[in-house]
Amino acid sequence: MSKIDVSVVLNMHREALYLRPTLLSLDACAVEAQESGLAVELVAVFDRADEATLEVFRSTPLHGFSTIKTRQIDVGSLGLARNAGIDQAEGKFLWTADGDDLVSRNAIVELVRAARNHPHPNVVVFIEFWAAFCEQYHVARYAGSEWLTAADFAYQHPFVSRIFIRRSAFDSLRYLDLKVTTGFAYEDWDFNCRLFAEGFDFKVAPETVIFYRQRVNSLLKQANAMSAKMIPHSPLFDPGLYRKKMAEARASVGDWTAFLEARRHFFERNFAQELLGTEQLVKYVIDATALDPEVEPARIEAASNYCSIPWNPNHWGFQLERLYQLLGSEPFDDVVLLPWLKPGGAEKYILQILHQIRAIRPNSRILVLSGESASRHEWTNKLPKGAVFADVFNAFPALCDADRDAMVARALLAVSKQSARLHIKASIFAHRLMDDYGVVLSSRFRVVYYRFCDGTLIWDGKRFQSHDSISFLRRQLVNIDLMICDCKKIAETDSLFLGTAAGKYHTIYAQCASPLSLETSRSIKHRLLWASRVSAQKRPELIWRIATALRQEFPGIVIDVYGQVDACYDPQALFGVPGVNYRGDFDGFDSLPISNFDAFIYTSAFDGLPNIVLEALACGMAVIAPDVGGIAEVVLDGETGHLIQNVPDDDALIDAYVNAIRKLYSHWERSLEMAANGRRLIASRHSEPAFKQRVIDVFQLANHGSGEVL
Repeated sequence: MSKIDVSVVLNMHREALYLRPTLLSLDACAVEAQESGLAVELVAVFDRADEATLEVFRSTPLHGFSTIKTRQIDVGSLGLARNAGIDQAEGKFLWTADGDDLVSRNAIVELVRAARNHPHPNVVVFIEFWAAFCEQYHVARYAGSEWLTAADFAYQHPFVSRIFIRRSAFDSLRYLDLKVTTGFAYEDWDFNCRLFAEGFDFKVAPETVIFYRQRVNSLLKQANAMSAKMIPHSPLFDPGLYRKKMAEARASVGDWTAFLEARRHFFERNFAQELLGTEQLVKYVIDATALDPEVEPARIEAASNYCSIPWNPNHWGFQLERLYQLLGSEPFDDVVLLPWLKPGGAEKYILQILHQIRAIRPNSRILVLSGESASRHEWTNKLPKGAVFADVFNAFPALCDADRDAMVARALLAVSKQSARLHIKASIFAHRLMDDYGVVLSSRFRVVYYRFCDGTLIWDGKRFQSHDSISFLRRQLVNIDLMICDCKKIAETDSLFLGTAAGKYHTIYAQCASPLSLETSRSIKHRLLWASRVSAQKRPELIWRIATALRQEFPGIVIDVYGQVDACYDPQALFGVPGVNYRGDFDGFDSLPISNFDAFIYTSAFDGLPNIVLEALACGMAVIAPDVGGIAEVVLDGETGHLIQNVPDDDALIDAYVNAIRKLYSHWERSLEMAANGRRLIASRHSEPAFKQRVIDVFQLANHGSGEVL
């Protein structure tokens, strides 16, 4: 049986200039403990320590410890360094310590008393007052777990890094190695969450103080600066246990409203005033100042509050419980981040891939999250069978973006399988989430980024590609496993700017069904079809100019325009000219009277490989379209249609369209052949079997019988 009551595990690195006050402070604790009949050992762990730190330790007289053990290691990890010290500890209780803080001399005695007086052994005890000093001053007063819930542990660390606990707790629990390069940090927060999940009670030792040194280069500040400010997933955040813990908290509290009100009053207290409220506590402040003049009593007296109990009774930790209710408890194989689920080419493409994944893996579970403001999501009915959809923006309107993102990131780690796929469509929501949590999400998921077209900027009469996507990829490409494009041109263009990562890019041509039967006419009708979204990207203002120019040569020609009109346009003003008929919105390309038209005309300023062009070709229409994005991969000039050089001068652009239409009618038989060629191209390269095989190859789904996500 151990003769040591308490083992103090002190971790050191390069604290030479701060270490002596820390050692003398701990020694004063050990002396007072010794006078109370307690045997205390010091376990000093030096992780990559410099010689100056070692020398200060060797030269500091220590009188209160029964034994002193030292160990030098080379792990570069606070978690692993704590474990190394714990392995050497022989005390019934263990107290962690760091090399630059000071503590009140009564700390060990009061920590032991609180632990021994607790009705069961599964208790962890903390210092009551936390006085931060040096670079910044603030005072905290910690409270036991009777004031806290699982939600508070999710939202922030409600306790401190210095814990006092029975040594036997470490027989089953260890600190994790949370190097900030992993994106995760805060091994003490993580450890306390696992203790809470195991049912440990958290208490404070009354009238004890830690003086916590705030340094510019402290490990905590490094973690805050370099990590995602997040701990890994642990059992506490499993949806089932989390909801159980929250239900237990409400049951134990009884009057939840009164509980939250009491927490609010706790938050509003003046902790600096309370720290200096008794003669004994003032003595501990004076002791600390005597050991280190950087502890300034006047600044402590004027310090701001920090409260371990969150001020907001509806913070995102509480909202996480409701999100878990929306998502269910079964883990997902595929998670999709969208701004919204509205009709659009990118959404259609991603839905096609999800349907194929589900067809190949019938048991796969799919979660789709939308994260931006939308009054409705018209395409939820197009999701694969069994998919779960959650509008996290509208479901949690009271949360700010940062809090909503933190909640989503926490939930994604909990509700997904290891190596699940995270499908991302470019959006403010998804980019923000990846910028803040990409490094930790990539540790859980295979990240799939769908790369479509970029917007353009106009300067000096010329169009230039917008930088937003390239800037994002330069920040996050390291965290992305697959880049999925609907055409080759996207990857080729990106390589000009990025110059690397070509191996991550994969082209999957969109699936486009060709009509089984096609009603066609070989006669000329002098009618052209324009169908798309009437938006700035599609350059609808070119239509009336093309029609006006055509009427000089083809007085009876008409361009019929179909599409939903963006709010910035007035259809009557835009299309109210001879030779243009605006026909309103349309419900899918197959709803259009295709046989009424001679060809399809398209005028986009920028694009990927638009569905509308594929559908026009599939329906046996010759296409006249600009050479932007991947259009040239299906509109083969003189073979499946006429490709318009995307010149910056609009007059020249209009002339090019007119010339292409002239060729269409002057070589009509050839135009009919082009239409047939286009239909054959779509039927082969964009068929369902071809699309399915590419999805299998790119997502490595060949072993479809196993049900295993690869």
